[in-house]
Amino acid sequence: MLNSSEIISEPTRALINPHLLEFFMIFNLLICSELIGLFGIFANVINIVVFTKQGFQDSVNVTLTALAISDIGALVTLQLTTLLTNPFVFSATLSFSPVELLGMVSFYPHNYFIRVSGFITSFAAVERCLCVVMPLKVKGIITSKVAVIVNVIIFLIISLNMLTPYYYVYFSWTFVPFLNTSILGVSYREGWEAAFGVSYFVTDLFEPYFTFFILIVSTSVMTARLKSTVSWRKSVTNSSSKSGLPSKEKRLVVMLATVSLIFIICLIPQSAILTAVSIVQELNAKGAYFDVALVIYCISYLAETICSSVNILVYYKMSSKYRETINNMFKGLKTLT
Repeated sequence: MLNSSEIISEPTRALINPHLLEFFMIFNLLICSELIGLFGIFANVINIVVFTKQGFQDSVNVTLTALAISDIGALVTLQLTTLLTNPFVFSATLSFSPVELLGMVSFYPHNYFIRVSGFITSFAAVERCLCVVMPLKVKGIITSKVAVIVNVIIFLIISLNMLTPYYYVYFSWTFVPFLNTSILGVSYREGWEAAFGVSYFVTDLFEPYFTFFILIVSTSVMTARLKSTVSWRKSVTNSSSKSGLPSKEKRLVVMLATVSLIFIICLIPQSAILTAVSIVQELNAKGAYFDVALVIYCISYLAETICSSVNILVYYKMSSKYRETINNMFKGLKTLT
């Protein structure tokens, strides 16, 4: 059994100027991530209210509501991450190890919600892709009820990611020699390394890249199919017009493609650092390059915060129905005041 005294050690030699690193972390975590995160939580609550008002007869509304719920979870847990990893907490004399508690109360739950958001976004992209490729068959199959079941299954299956860390890791008080005191950290049960190796491969390597693959393939097929439909309609009608798609269908496809693209771009830093850590051991918490890893982690946290916060802007810009609903909501509020 491994305890926290084997994890906590004196800091290694920094490759980045400590003052510059501290400023970067404060600006990134305590200002940008916190402010954007609070906006994102509020924005996703609005998303849920809007889709509820529109009703769930449309399966897309069901999926986007599930995405908003997952994004709220990702943002709330990320707020805890920014609080526990900022330099003020690191420099304070505390009775617990912020880095070790970070995994239990924030990192693992946050990763769970991020993975859920990825699979829900993938489901939305696949659903719309199938509707474009086989519209007559799919619309009768992927109903609102089916969408609810699929999204619930996604939440439940991805929760299996949490079994390994919460079984093998537990809170414990440990004496730390170089601090000459006991602090609350974590201990690891026997066999944790092998279990975490498998869990790490599945949750931090396979799942994100699999999600990227599904999103890229679905979006590419959808785009190619829509272009071929436009060309076919032009050849049949002998029209030189650039139109040829139902505007509602086109806007929905573009909107979901944009959401997919944002997800891929914003999750690349996280996937990159997790992949790098698995290859370069010096990037881990006791390694010589950990300060470099901290910078990348900060960038990935900010990117994830943006990813979970900006969908409201995409919906408002690209969905006339969403825009009409939210405008009517605020008009109602103005009338009441």
